[in-house]
Amino acid sequence: MTTKHMISLRTCGLCALISTIIFFICIGVSIWLTPWFSWTDHFLSEIAGSFEDTSVWAARGITSIIFNSGLILAGLIGILFVILIKKTKLFQTSIGSIGIFVLFVDMSALCGVGIFPITYSQMHCFFSVVLFCLIPICLFIIAHEIGKLYGKRWWIIVNLISIISLCVCCLFLFTPHLSSYNKAIGEMVMLCSLYLTFVILGIKLVNTKSIVNLKG
Repeated sequence: MTTKHMISLRTCGLCALISTIIFFICIGVSIWLTPWFSWTDHFLSEIAGSFEDTSVWAARGITSIIFNSGLILAGLIGILFVILIKKTKLFQTSIGSIGIFVLFVDMSALCGVGIFPITYSQMHCFFSVVLFCLIPICLFIIAHEIGKLYGKRWWIIVNLISIISLCVCCLFLFTPHLSSYNKAIGEMVMLCSLYLTFVILGIKLVNTKSIVNLKG
């Protein structure tokens, strides 16, 4: 493996980790600044506004700015992560190529949720549906590629995470009357599933010695 390739892999892994850190810091700070927020009664997006607000980007002031900016920045770094994955040719199979595309769309949708907060009702709903529906697909494909790179144990772990995200996604789609599942709790479970996988892959990539079957 060449030094240039090793740097690319480490940079790729750092992007996954940085995207994760930015996402959770901004979400955490936004929730801390919103004492009325309820995990069972509100969607995460309601931290930045409501459907009744006029179409403005910062309906709740600094809280909206932190929340929306965090989603956009995390999504942009996630897109950079996907681009670097493609450049390193880490996911070389046809399934891996599909996974790269789906993950690119998913990270773009995360940006879209931040660019068009809940005050832009229709656009926001569109990007939210794309974001959450694609998460299980992304994770199952990443699990396939991680299994090839790091072995069966990691394949099982990421597949279990994928199954959890799929179950929550189905609860959103088929049991909308269960508010304890189809509000912020369900959203966070799915986002945590995605970013937990980012952390696993990010750490593996930063530790380039754990990469197998790669040619520099």
